[in-house]
Amino acid sequence: MRKKVALAGLMAAVLGGLTWASPLALCDYKAPTTSLVSLTLSGSYRYFDTPATPGVEASSGRLGLTFSSLGDSPETGYALNLLGDLGLNAFALSTVAIQGSGFYRLYLKEGENLFGFGGVEGGLATGQPQLGLRASAGVGFGRFQDVTPLAKAFRIQALLIERKAIPQSLPDDTLMAVAKEIGRRAEYPEVKDLAAAVVKLVETGAKVKLDPRTVLAVEDAILAAGKDRYCGWAAQIGLGYEILDPYLAAQDLVVSGSVDVAWPPEMNSQLLLRVSFSGPLDIVNDHTATANLSYETVLPGGILFLGQAVADWVKRPGQEGRLSMSTTMQFSFTLGMANVGVSLSLAKPADQVDWSLDVSVSFLMKVL
Repeated sequence: MRKKVALAGLMAAVLGGLTWASPLALCDYKAPTTSLVSLTLSGSYRYFDTPATPGVEASSGRLGLTFSSLGDSPETGYALNLLGDLGLNAFALSTVAIQGSGFYRLYLKEGENLFGFGGVEGGLATGQPQLGLRASAGVGFGRFQDVTPLAKAFRIQALLIERKAIPQSLPDDTLMAVAKEIGRRAEYPEVKDLAAAVVKLVETGAKVKLDPRTVLAVEDAILAAGKDRYCGWAAQIGLGYEILDPYLAAQDLVVSGSVDVAWPPEMNSQLLLRVSFSGPLDIVNDHTATANLSYETVLPGGILFLGQAVADWVKRPGQEGRLSMSTTMQFSFTLGMANVGVSLSLAKPADQVDWSLDVSVSFLMKVL
């Protein structure tokens, strides 16, 4: 009996130690409300002409836009998404792919994850006679959290270690306390007051005294914009009605669903995934599905990497399914006085077997 009790105590101690030792993750932060907006513009163009051969050898490019807006509170939530991709040939529009959606969520119980929703989705692409538009309603499960305050707390920690202001990483409870304080930014009349509260928490947790220059650096880190991070997932399914059929077919009842995932691997990275599908009641033989994956991270040297992959699958009655895919990778970095960008794209239209490759380099220099 004593051996069993001792073994149980040892296992509890080991498990407790593992729990205590587990590192603090961004998704551990829980915000009371979430409100995030993201807009990304991208583009590339290649032009090449040589007197050795007649005509222009290459003159093509693309313009891309990605917009997302996400809101969440204990009672309600919303999600807006827009993805646009324009293909250019000889400076003229050659292909179009636009997809958009907007949903409003009402949680069935405050603070829980089960919700009812209503919304609209639409899309327009090259080869479609007209815009496709449908309204839908249904149920779903999941939530998203704004974890930007904890990401900023991690950046402040990295800044303090780099400046040798603290000898080692801050305790997890201190990091979380800093994040919660940053999350209450609206309660402070000025950022310097918030920075003072954050500095006090750091000095207490690390048992150090920060110099005035470091205090100003902490304030700058709190003010830094453009690095929102969020975490969570949501899945939903429902019934809808086609307001406009993209192929001029009869308006039908449709089944639609989607899964959205947001995960920040660490403070300087964000991964987003959206998978959606729709079709009439005979969805096995007639359906459309889209997957969109994007990843953003800051590489050593301050290089910003943005990668995106999009796949579209269309199946119509009596026809083979058509798959279109594209990937884009962009690197942006500063080289001396110049801002340099490198873009690499791979694409496979549904009616082609081989992939196309496009690489472009651009730079902008401000001399004065």
